[in-house]
Amino acid sequence: MKSDLPLPLQQHPIFAAALKRMGRQVSFVDVPGAAPVLTVQQFGQRMTSRGPVWHEDKQQGALQHAGLRMINADTPQDAALQAAGFRRLMTNAYVAELDLTTTATQRCQAMKPKWRNAWRAAQSAPLFLAEQRFNLNTHAWLLHADIAQQRSKQFRGLPHDLIMAYAAENPRAVRVLVAYDGDTPVAGMLFLLHAPVATYHIGWTNTQGRALSAHHKMIIQAAEQFAARGYQRLDLGLVDTDTTPGLARFKIGTGARVRPLGGTWLRFPGC
Repeated sequence: MKSDLPLPLQQHPIFAAALKRMGRQVSFVDVPGAAPVLTVQQFGQRMTSRGPVWHEDKQQGALQHAGLRMINADTPQDAALQAAGFRRLMTNAYVAELDLTTTATQRCQAMKPKWRNAWRAAQSAPLFLAEQRFNLNTHAWLLHADIAQQRSKQFRGLPHDLIMAYAAENPRAVRVLVAYDGDTPVAGMLFLLHAPVATYHIGWTNTQGRALSAHHKMIIQAAEQFAARGYQRLDLGLVDTDTTPGLARFKIGTGARVRPLGGTWLRFPGC
């Protein structure tokens, strides 16, 4: 399945292929006016995340006859979903997206002042950044560090099996950026590429990395590299000011656009 639209990770064919490799039942549903909608079969029902992605006006009839049971919508489309028989289960989450079609100067101007100061300070820090293709043997340390931080900070990300499956489908589409202080890694970031969009998937740093503002330097270097390769957007993921306020401030500080997703909706039988 191909689309001319910039798709979120959860709607991209590489993501679908990775899920299939993991044994999940996935399929694409044709919805008039939208990119092919990636669905995952759960409990005998078709469910979609971050879709549909529309290229025309939202069509109530298209949603009503698409055979979708649960939608975690990519954009607010309440009226169309309600008219198609869906009822809201969860309110809108928010996502941060860096526009890579702008210039480096424009992206710098969009940064929050305090964040920009930290980024500028990181330019003179004793950090060496290396971008690498993901390799399990080379980057197992980053995955272990991510598991440890999930436990300590009490959050849960997508399973690391997804990273391995994604890399198996397209080895060039999983990129790791490592910050070294001397020979010691002090921060790491992992990105999943699904042109023309890149998604920030894992980030880790230690005390020294935080002191040197390593992530500030890394995320902007990643944005510049992806922009130079023709990528249009860097998806920084969800912004949750309640449960992860520090991470939310970091993402907002980059100058990324924070926009609402469309909430989670369920279509009841007979609607």
